[in-house]
Amino acid sequence: MKKMFFAVMACAMMMCGNLVATAQNTGNDYYDAFITVNDDFKDYLLEAAGVQITAKYDGFYTVKIQKGVQPASLTSIQGVEHVSPAIPLQTCSDSARYYSRVLNVHEGIGFDMPYSGKGVIVGLIDCGFDFNHINLCDADGNTRVKAVYMPFDTNGVPPVIRNRRLPGSCYETPEEIANLTTDDPSTPHGTQTAGIAAGAYRENGWYGMAPDADIVACGIPEAELNDVLVANCISYINDYATRVGKPCVINISLGANVGAHDGTSFLNRVCEQMSGPGRVFVVSAGNDGDNNVCLHTSIKSKNDTVTTLLSGYGGGPSRSGFINVWANENKPFNTRLIVVDARTGERLYTSPALGATSAMLETEISSANDTVLAKYYNGKVTIKGLIEYNNRPTAVCEMRMNAKSGNYVLGFQYYSPFATDLTVWTSQLAYFRNYGFDWAETGTSAGSINDLATTDSVISVGSYNSRQTAPLRDGSIYNRPRSTPVEISYFSAFGPDENGISRPDVCAPGSMVLASANRFDTNAPNLPLWQPSAFVNGVEYPYCPDLGTSMSAPVVAGAIALWMEANPELSAADVRHILHKTSYKDNNITGDNAARWGSGKLDASAGMRYILHIEPNGCDVNRDGEVNITDVNIVITIILGGDVYDEYRNNADTNNDGEVNIYDINNILGVILHS
Repeated sequence: MKKMFFAVMACAMMMCGNLVATAQNTGNDYYDAFITVNDDFKDYLLEAAGVQITAKYDGFYTVKIQKGVQPASLTSIQGVEHVSPAIPLQTCSDSARYYSRVLNVHEGIGFDMPYSGKGVIVGLIDCGFDFNHINLCDADGNTRVKAVYMPFDTNGVPPVIRNRRLPGSCYETPEEIANLTTDDPSTPHGTQTAGIAAGAYRENGWYGMAPDADIVACGIPEAELNDVLVANCISYINDYATRVGKPCVINISLGANVGAHDGTSFLNRVCEQMSGPGRVFVVSAGNDGDNNVCLHTSIKSKNDTVTTLLSGYGGGPSRSGFINVWANENKPFNTRLIVVDARTGERLYTSPALGATSAMLETEISSANDTVLAKYYNGKVTIKGLIEYNNRPTAVCEMRMNAKSGNYVLGFQYYSPFATDLTVWTSQLAYFRNYGFDWAETGTSAGSINDLATTDSVISVGSYNSRQTAPLRDGSIYNRPRSTPVEISYFSAFGPDENGISRPDVCAPGSMVLASANRFDTNAPNLPLWQPSAFVNGVEYPYCPDLGTSMSAPVVAGAIALWMEANPELSAADVRHILHKTSYKDNNITGDNAARWGSGKLDASAGMRYILHIEPNGCDVNRDGEVNITDVNIVITIILGGDVYDEYRNNADTNNDGEVNIYDINNILGVILHS
């Protein structure tokens, strides 16, 4: 027994060096890594430890670490918080597949067969589709887009659903679809989300999560997006899926902060009615996670006034977008526009007040007909006051205003003869700021979640970072600030919603995801971040990176398509349960930050094992579907006091004796040698 013990330990120690060798080697003497630092960090301390700093970013460095220097030893250096050995990456969306653990599902590792979304429909409601992009085609170059609906197109036949004719045209034959170009020549957005969810072109590696799924695309010009058209598109996709008898997951990377955020909006209700077994909706959480776009406040008496002031990105003079305020019970309130001097707090302008009725009151305040307002701002504000479908008074204010001086600040005031609680949201082009005045309210990013994400009939998706860099067409490398890999994306919106329910449901890669882009985008020549294109039969097909929960939602939608291939009857409730059971949480999901992650990070492989009732092998420490040397290295790292994900640490006690030790290594090696 002793001889076996020491032989295994010797073998394990020799393999210990491979722990850091799994990072990318860059020469004989160094390996690459990220080092996360805080304000106490000093450069020379790393250099004395055999570390060469190669580039500095916001909150971290890229470094070359001398071979033999273990990552764990560097975290004892003042100011060093975390060391992440480099992971081999390609200039594509493979990092999203890697972090979402979808690769083993594609390859069938640990399963009865490979899964690719075959027999499942991925529906997308978006803008800027290139319906015949090579990434949306099969191996023979034929588009996998099986149906298209465009509400503003007049060249085809309108769809008829339940004896009702929808506006626009649908196309459902290969010949019709082959002749289409794009629904919107001003954006690549729809081609990106479609490529992430279901792209299939593999020559450059930039393919999607469900490469054999059928695609149904509903294209709405970006300038025309609204909830009614989206609801029509939902109906169309649902009807098509019913007609062809296939399960369907629908991705909606759209949203707004206009709405009650309690699951009662019309679009929420449409999703509730359309969802069920074989029908799952996936929506983006929103991109306001780093801005004070939500405000909870109270009118305490008839003599009380709530005042909000607005700031904008970069502190510029423009204030555009929407302000939406709701009373939390059926007590009416009044809204008025104000202009304040940001230096002194002096109120320079006050508009007439507007109340709310069930018939809706509307007023337009414009510099064109208000000479006092024209002294400070150009533009107009439209205020609509109404008592909504949920019996709650609300006011929606649409702004298109430009200040004549940087000292002028736009704001709103709310007052009522009744004491009532208010919740106010603003769009991502403006946010709440009190400018140091105690009489003005300050907002928060908590509650910034997309209104469409506030119902249990959808799966809501936040974003974390899966890459920092992207190659450019000129051969240079773009480094994205504030995108430290595996951390939550700064923009990822979160709850709670107005029912007190934490949102989103899960997070997936959504920062610097590389995907197919729209050939017909007229802005393309001016976009510096577009990637090297794919050339097929003399045709150039562009690709580009992007960031936002628009990108993370189709990652989850594509993963759900894989799951639906295994179980076509999955519902939103089933998927939410699977996410709760199988998403993984690492060291980045801690403290107050945990509320932003939902159930954690998507693990498509673990989800598939759960659906197929496959118990994970107790020796598969990193739960990648294989028992191999990587699992041994993780256990060795723990024994030596190294830094690993909490999930791995929990799995490393393979014999359940309460300790992580050599016996766990022996267990893993036993599985490897006998498999």
